[in-house]
Amino acid sequence: MKLKMLMAAVTMLTVTGAYAQFGLGDVVGFAKDSKNVAKKEDVKKDDAKTAGASPALPFGVKLGGQQAAAKGDASFATVEQAVADNAELEATVENPEMVIINVFPSDDNGKVKEGVTAIIIMFQKSNKGTIAQTIDKKKIPAGTYLMNIVAGDKTSRVVFKIK
Repeated sequence: MKLKMLMAAVTMLTVTGAYAQFGLGDVVGFAKDSKNVAKKEDVKKDDAKTAGASPALPFGVKLGGQQAAAKGDASFATVEQAVADNAELEATVENPEMVIINVFPSDDNGKVKEGVTAIIIMFQKSNKGTIAQTIDKKKIPAGTYLMNIVAGDKTSRVVFKIK
């Protein structure tokens, strides 16, 4: 059962990442009118100003102690200041079975570079960890990245920088 869940999640991330890579994010539910926006009661009070207000951020995301925030109708949220390569990452979801993070090198506008392979991070039975917990055990180098954080049936998209 767990293997099936993992395979489905990785497939979903691969497809989502591929759509994002080619600028087709709206095709997979990231349009302004997406129904994936979280209900306010599903969001922790301290995240109410940012999470759930945008299809790009249906649940709150904190990276390196900074709350990700979506601006306008952008297809992604941002973390303002650059973070360390071992920054703590928290997805504000209750009792997650698994949180899967798909990280892609990108530009400041969230456009994923062509031909890149996703860096995968997984948290099992937790909504917290660090961005150093990659599947391949390699640290993510300095640069700008787009990450898709998948928890349950929702995906938050965040652009961030590693110093």
